[in-house]
Amino acid sequence: MKPSPEAVAWGKRQASKSPRWTDAKWNEIGTILGLTLAEEASDDQAKAETSAVVESWRDAA
Repeated sequence: MKPSPEAVAWGKRQASKSPRWTDAKWNEIGTILGLTLAEEASDDQAKAETSAVVESWRDAA
């Protein structure tokens, strides 16, 4: 079931009113929570990491 056009318009209006978090804010929250926020990986890097994870799982089995 798709939302009505009025509901979509309302959602867009609400989203435009919401504050946007900057990279500095995300980093501040990450620091507070003790997290390291990763930067977006390139496709090659993501494939290499995925391959390494799959191999480690295979070795563990």
